[in-house]
Amino acid sequence: MACISLSILVLCGMGQRGDAPPMELKVDVLFEDTRGPDNSLEPSAEWIDSQAALERVYAATATLQLPAAESEPVPQIDWAENRVLLVKMGRKPTPGYAIQLHPEHCKISQDTAFISLRWSEPAPGSVLAQMITSPFILLKLEKQGYSSVNVMDQHGKTLFELPVAE
Repeated sequence: MACISLSILVLCGMGQRGDAPPMELKVDVLFEDTRGPDNSLEPSAEWIDSQAALERVYAATATLQLPAAESEPVPQIDWAENRVLLVKMGRKPTPGYAIQLHPEHCKISQDTAFISLRWSEPAPGSVLAQMITSPFILLKLEKQGYSSVNVMDQHGKTLFELPVAE
């Protein structure tokens, strides 16, 4: 509960310098899993800039034999109205890691979009199977009123800052 309260305080404080209050940012989860489209070692975030690039991400997850990737068609994106962001946690040694969206904490303030993710790790001392995972989340954001994106964890810590290419 303290984590959520801290995130709310951080987001509520964004518009307190005499600026307009933060606006809502509509963010939808297109796909999330613990077996990502590649086996990158480090966490990263990148823009998916076309339908063809989105199809490549889905194809990469399908080669890992993910049931959701096999059963769901690649969503058709209106690229004039939306953009797609891929956030990867990096390679992890156990299945206790995950990324989840907190859509109620996604805002726009001072030309920056703030996206809040729950960045979950196993509890210290947890006994888990040794299995390589690569958690990721694929997000669809509406294009409006921002020129950069700040991806934060549940504690308000900035994980990634990305400029928006128009």
